[in-house]
Amino acid sequence: MELLFELGCEELPARFVDPTLGQIRDGFLKACEDLRIDVGEVRTLSTPRRLTLLVEGLADAQADLEEERTGPPVRAAYKDGEPTKAAEGFARGQGVAVEDLYTVETDKGEYIAAKVFEKGGPTHELLPGILEGIVRGLNFPKSMRWADYKETFGRPVRWMVAVAGGETIRFEFAGVTSGNTSYGHRFAAPGAIEVGSIADYESKLAEFLVIADPAKRRATIEAGLAEVGQQAGGKVIDDPALLDEVVNLIEKAHVIRVEFSQDYLEVPDEVLISSMRSHQRYFAIADANGALVNSCAVVYNTPVHDPKVVAAGNLRVLKARLDDARFFWEQDLRVPLEEFVSRLGDVVWLKQIGTMKERSARISMTAAHIAEAIEAGEDTVEHARRAGYLCKADLMTQMVYEFPDLQGVMGREYAKKAGEADAVAKAIDEQYLPKGADGNTPQTDAGACVALAEKLDALVGCFGVGLVPTSAADPYALRRAALGCIRILQDRGYSVSLPTLVQLALDTYDELDAGKLKDAGELKAEVLEFMGTRLKHQLAADHPADVVDAVIAVGLDDVLSITDRVEALGKLTSEDDFLPLAQGFKRVVNILRKQAADADSEQAVNTGLLQEAGEVALHEAAQKAGVAVNSAVEARDWDAACRTLIGLKAPVDTFFDDVMVMVDDEALKANRIALLFQLEKLFMNVADISQISAR
Repeated sequence: MELLFELGCEELPARFVDPTLGQIRDGFLKACEDLRIDVGEVRTLSTPRRLTLLVEGLADAQADLEEERTGPPVRAAYKDGEPTKAAEGFARGQGVAVEDLYTVETDKGEYIAAKVFEKGGPTHELLPGILEGIVRGLNFPKSMRWADYKETFGRPVRWMVAVAGGETIRFEFAGVTSGNTSYGHRFAAPGAIEVGSIADYESKLAEFLVIADPAKRRATIEAGLAEVGQQAGGKVIDDPALLDEVVNLIEKAHVIRVEFSQDYLEVPDEVLISSMRSHQRYFAIADANGALVNSCAVVYNTPVHDPKVVAAGNLRVLKARLDDARFFWEQDLRVPLEEFVSRLGDVVWLKQIGTMKERSARISMTAAHIAEAIEAGEDTVEHARRAGYLCKADLMTQMVYEFPDLQGVMGREYAKKAGEADAVAKAIDEQYLPKGADGNTPQTDAGACVALAEKLDALVGCFGVGLVPTSAADPYALRRAALGCIRILQDRGYSVSLPTLVQLALDTYDELDAGKLKDAGELKAEVLEFMGTRLKHQLAADHPADVVDAVIAVGLDDVLSITDRVEALGKLTSEDDFLPLAQGFKRVVNILRKQAADADSEQAVNTGLLQEAGEVALHEAAQKAGVAVNSAVEARDWDAACRTLIGLKAPVDTFFDDVMVMVDDEALKANRIALLFQLEKLFMNVADISQISAR
């Protein structure tokens, strides 16, 4: 049989629709699994006013249940051969007679058991409880109550359709009783619609101007956007997130072109796009060169006789928004950029540390030091210094106050207008990159230095005054900042260590804001541990966790080196000799750990004391491998370094097979331990492979 379930309500926010559909689907499948009801195909449809579940191949009844259930131990179930209250209670609970109980042998001993059989009930009788439970269990980012009902929902519920196998399923929620009546388009065709099957559900709604399938609405919108873009002599700018939102804002899509005055194109493109997107959900259009044209695409919900009326109305609204944007742009340009920097002194960043102006000064200094650390040219150092000084100036502009998403972008534009170097303007824009785990990273050295400085300043400052992220909250986005630093180092190919970068930020605080943070040594360790954890999680997403641990165990230094070593080592773990070598190296580490207090890790190997063939061979192999590994490390050829280490498997195996390390002769023992220290040091150039487990 089939099930048609539609939950009708006032218009839901677009962001509520898809997650709620997922809850309905998952809740239904889980309930059916728990109740032993077989399910065939399950689909979901939606509009802002309806959430629909369509099920085909739904079993008419539960599957029969026949199983063995164990009860209390025999010693508790019987006394002197007679059943105790424990046995009687177990039998009663299973619906069987005490005489039908029997004994089974388990890992824990003898227990009593019973055979239980339950005849499956009709699905129709179970569906009311299933559907009501799903509705009552739905969670929304924000819920509301209405009238005098105690129930909550994302928006007030107005109707419910529940039809299974042609029969109406009755249940109640918030004063609404389920039936077989749906409703059409809210304004254009609001009449009632009687639905009885999945086959006619979509077609009947379409007659009442509702397209229930979001995929069909999306296709209509995409076709309309393409047509409008051609009409405007360009192409609608791709905006997947906006398209997802608009699909869930309408029940039937109509797309028109709205043309505005070319005068507005004097304002930066990002401002126009933000004005159209954020406030009105309009799609911007660009020409073949990527420049905006004076048209946009508007998607609307209600059909009209004359689309020109819709275009005119939307133009009036858009014009007001663009007038505001142009006004802010013109007013901001009247203020010197340096004046905006001065005004940052009135804005507190963190009360324990100081103002945004003080933060800008630190970012400027740290960015310049980072540029020197990566051995950038003098021009880049000065560009990074200047961009860091100006990077927060646009926070004081009217434009960014109105459009917070344009911070950085407006700083770039105002810097250009102020005559700053293009590299400085670009670096101001790139300071916030990457904006997400997979977002773009800075494309210029100056921008990368400012972005690193901005994030390191936040990490050191927040950790320095105890504002540490928890598992439940990260209000200062410090995890994103740490991951951003890692991504920049990886993408830009900078071979500068994390300890060096953190120290540069600490030095800047010490020079400009001494005494505001906790002990520098403790603080540096905390920040590095936090960043190391982020790096570990990032690499473990694509590589075995033990390989990542093995590489990071030898030091949290060069992120680029760590990334490359994990990549190289991961490729070799499947080779025949690798895991046996890892096990052999684990013996090396264990021996040295036990001798750590007494042994001298810097003691040179005395070749005159090498007696056994196995230790002579291992020493010679280690010496030869050391030259090759050092050469590979210097060339950053981690694949070659790893393969060289794998070549030590045979002499390591022979050594442990033929040579006794812990002999009575102290000089001989110390020399063999020195040989193992030499071997460990060689491996630790790459990774502590003793941490890699057998596959």
